Amino acid sequence: MKPSHRLSAALALPLTAVLLSGCGLFGPETFEADERAIEVDAGDTFELVLPANPSMGQDWSIVRPGPDRATVRQEGDREEDFAGDSGLDGGGDGTQTFTFEAVAAGTTKIRMSYCVLGVCPDGDDRTATGDPGNDPAYFIYTVTVR
Repeated sequence: MKPSHRLSAALALPLTAVLLSGCGLFGPETFEADERAIEVDAGDTFELVLPANPSMGQDWSIVRPGPDRATVRQEGDREEDFAGDSGLDGGGDGTQTFTFEAVAAGTTKIRMSYCVLGVCPDGDDRTATGDPGNDPAYFIYTVTVR
């Protein structure tokens, strides 16, 4: 085997492992609505990507007081609506993305309220177990920063 081929073969496996590891080299690690236990490293950025349709009255908000800022800090949020089959704006599903920075080792909770047509859950008596549907719900994400 030529030296250049040996080098290529030697680098291919470690490089593939890095690319497939999901370690956030090419952007923040993402978590969806049903991923309630989140583990990240201090200094990492991560996102909660949640199904929503803000233009149709289905949206998320972080319940106050929010996560412990010494452990996790919110960096921003954005909404994206997708056109439905009809092609009309707001006629389909979308997402809301909340971006966080893992500040320091520890564990905290991110409590999210899922509101439908302006109706939001009261307190933490409604913890959803699956994907949000057409009813208001209260989701609790436990974030462990290593």
